[in-house]
Order: sequence, then structure tokens, then C-alpha cells
Amino acid sequence: MIVHDTITDTLLYVQNVSSDLDAVKNIIEASNSSIGNQISMLNVFVSGFSLLFVIAGVFLGMYISRLEKRVVKIKDDIERKETTVKMLAETVEETDKKIQSDIGGLYVKLREEESLALLKRLEEEPQDITNIASLLLARQLRPDGFLILKTAFLKLLQLGEVANEGDFVYPSYKEQYLLLFFQHYMRFSMKDDSIREELCPFFSKGIRVAFKRDIINTTVDLCYALSDNSATFDKGTILVDYLKAINSSKYSDLAELKYILENNISNQNLLPNAIEKCTQDNVYLTLFGITPSAPTEE
Repeated sequence: MIVHDTITDTLLYVQNVSSDLDAVKNIIEASNSSIGNQISMLNVFVSGFSLLFVIAGVFLGMYISRLEKRVVKIKDDIERKETTVKMLAETVEETDKKIQSDIGGLYVKLREEESLALLKRLEEEPQDITNIASLLLARQLRPDGFLILKTAFLKLLQLGEVANEGDFVYPSYKEQYLLLFFQHYMRFSMKDDSIREELCPFFSKGIRVAFKRDIINTTVDLCYALSDNSATFDKGTILVDYLKAINSSKYSDLAELKYILENNISNQNLLPNAIEKCTQDNVYLTLFGITPSAPTEE
């Protein structure tokens, strides 16, 4: 009986151990399943977080890129403004130096620009020559002013008889223009058909009101025009008319004019032929020592 009880107890013990083992196994399996689920959830969480991190990283990168571009643009703008400021500072400094060291030259340039502005005013209102002529006559006019003055003059001529209106104080509008052409633009005027035809009959009046310096400059300009091989106008007739006008003026014996005419006309025959033509017309040029022939005794 004792042996049987022992065996029974042993079997019960084994069954109990087996039950405990199954319980432990179940517990372990439940734990493993729970851990597996947690790991799966953790993987999902990590994946989702990684995706969010990547998306955030993309947007952050785009933002940083835009911010970088803005910073670069601002930097470039600052550099350009600094360059502009430096250039302006240098310009101001140079202008100040020029003003201090060459105020006379600056004044001349300002007068030249003002003279062009006055000529353009005539282009708009040709009859305003009455108010402007005296200013322009007292200045040196640049070559580029000729076409502006010509345009104004031709507009004046289109007004008909108005161009010849004048009084005891002022010459006519037309004569005031011709005086400007005579003193400042003789060279260009002789080569321009429309101006030359109007100016040649004006020689005597132009010389009569000219100062010594004016007549010298005008004569030099005329010699340049007469020496232009491309010019097609009748040079001999122009020179004859000019010499006759000088001969009847206060400059009939001005030595500087004789020197200029003899040394600044390229065609060596032009001046002698013009002198001879004047003599044939009974105009004896004092400037060249021409006198009437003494009458022959019968």
C-alpha cells in the first residue's frame, strides 16, 4: 500500500509539474505575443515618425533653400547699393575737385549746354530770336548747333513776310538769324544751299556790325569752306562778293584778313582771280594795295 501511495503521489506531482510547465509555456507564449505586438506597433510608430521626419526634413530643406536665396539676394542688393554709393561718392568727389580746380572749364560747359537749350528754344519758337540773339552772339557756339539753328531759320521763312519784320531798334527776324550764321557758322552755311543763298547778300551788313575778332573768325571759316574740294558751289563768286563787302567796310585795310586770305585758301588761283574780277568791276581792294590805274595822258 505504501508503494502504491508513493507512485500515486509521484504521478500527481508529475501532473502538477506538467500543468505548471504548460502554464509557464502559456505565459511565455502570451508574453512573446504581447512583446511581438508591441514591437510591431513600435515599428509602425518608428516608420510613421521617420516618414514625418522625412517630410518635415523636405519642407525644412525647401524653407532653408528659399531663405538662403533671399539672403543671397539681399547680399547682392547690398553689394550693388554699396557699389552705387561708392560710384556716386567718387562722382561727387570728382565733381567737387573739378569745381575747385577747373571752375572756368565747368562754366564753359554749362554755357555750352545753355546755348544749345537756347537754340532749341528757337526751334520751338523762331520769332524768339529777338530775345535770344544777343546772348548767342556773345558766345562760342558748338558745331552741333548749326542744324538746330537752320531748322529754326527755315521755320521762320515759312512764316512769309513775318520773317522780314523789324523796327528801328531791332533788325528783322531774318537778319538776326543771318548774323548768327555769319559770325558762328560761316563754314557750314556756305556748304548749305538753302542758307548760302540767303547769307551771301547779307555779307555787307554782317561785316558792318562785326567786331574785329568776329570778322577774323568768319574769314577763317570762309577759307575752310572755299578749300573744301567736295564743295560744289561757285567759290569764285562767293569770294568776290566777300572781298567787295570787306572793301566797303572799316576792315578794308586789316592786315590780319590779308594774311588769312593769302594763307588759308588751298586753291592758289582762287584769290588772284577774285582780286582781278573785283578790279574789272571797278572795285579796287585796299586790302591788297590795289588802286585805280592813273589816267593816260593824251
